[in-house]
Formats: sequence, structure tokens, C-alpha cells
Amino acid sequence: MPDRKCPFSIASAPPLDGFIELHVRPTPDSEDSIAIEKLLDSADYIDIEVPKGDCFLTSMPEGPLLLLAAGTGITQMKSIIEQIIPDGLSHPVHLYWGVVSEKDLYLNGLIESWATHTNFNYVPVVSEPDASSDWQGKTGLVGEIALQDIQSLSDITVYVSGGPGMVYATLDMFVDKGMPEENMHSDMFSFAPRD
Repeated sequence: MPDRKCPFSIASAPPLDGFIELHVRPTPDSEDSIAIEKLLDSADYIDIEVPKGDCFLTSMPEGPLLLLAAGTGITQMKSIIEQIIPDGLSHPVHLYWGVVSEKDLYLNGLIESWATHTNFNYVPVVSEPDASSDWQGKTGLVGEIALQDIQSLSDITVYVSGGPGMVYATLDMFVDKGMPEENMHSDMFSFAPRD
């Protein structure tokens, strides 16, 4: 935008074929959200810089792969999964998607279709289920729920996409439970490094 840049994770898998898929969540009372919507509604073209992150998967790891996403952080995980599924999943791939309410699971149908692949496990996590909903799934914080389910962290490769607070809290929890720090990857580590 004219006065600032807003980072997004790319939702499309390589090769991009001239198109880049981004997911933009309208957020009431957010200056950035209002400005982005205005730009998208009025611009004839949009200048972008890509890619800026250094968190991506070049090949399947030797052991299990754990993908943790909060909110629209699911876009980066979508890109990774759509890149690796055509080659088959030789090791377990676990996707945990944390959202505030059940209605935020906007890609649920697509992700459930991936669950037909051998070695793919999907766990949606809702932190604040609506009182009127009949949510029967996991409830809480996505990183904590994944830690309850995953038995061994020594050989797991973890990709995390979410805000800085979520990413660093997840890193700390997993390292405290025995995961080597270098096994976790996130664009947040280069975009908003800890001091």
C-alpha cells in the first residue's frame, strides 16, 4: 500500500503458473483490513513483492511432518500440502488448524478431502466454540492440543503459521517437551525475530 506493506502467506502451491492465491480476512475496525479492501475494490493493478519468507518445504522430511496453523495461517499449510500430496505421503503428515469459532473453518471441506490420503491426519481446533453450536471437536489452543496428541517430538519436523505470540509460545512449549529448536520452521522467525 502507499504507506506500508502487509505480509501474507501464499496459499497456492508451486508452480504458480502466473497466479498467486492469497487469503484476505476482512476484519472490522482494522485499519489495515479496511485499507486492503478499499485497494482491492478500486485498483486496476496491485504491485507485490514475492517471496519474502524463508519458511518453505523443498522436500518431504525423513520423519513425521506437523503443520500448525492459526486462523488464515492455514494458507501456508495449504500451499505445502498441495505441493506434497501429488507425490504421495511417505511419512505421517499431521495438520492442526486453530480458529476462534467453528465458522472460521472456511477451508474445512477441502482439508477433509485431503484426509482420504494415506498418512494424512487433520485436527481442527476451536478456541471459543459458539454457545449455540454443537461443536464436538477439540477445544483450546492449537499448539497445546497438538502437544497432547503427538507422542514423540525428537524426530518431528514442525511448520507453524500464525501471529508472533502464537508462533513463539508454540516454539517454547515444544522445546520444553523435548523438540530440538531447529526442527521448527516459521516465517515469523525472520519476519519478527525475538530480541
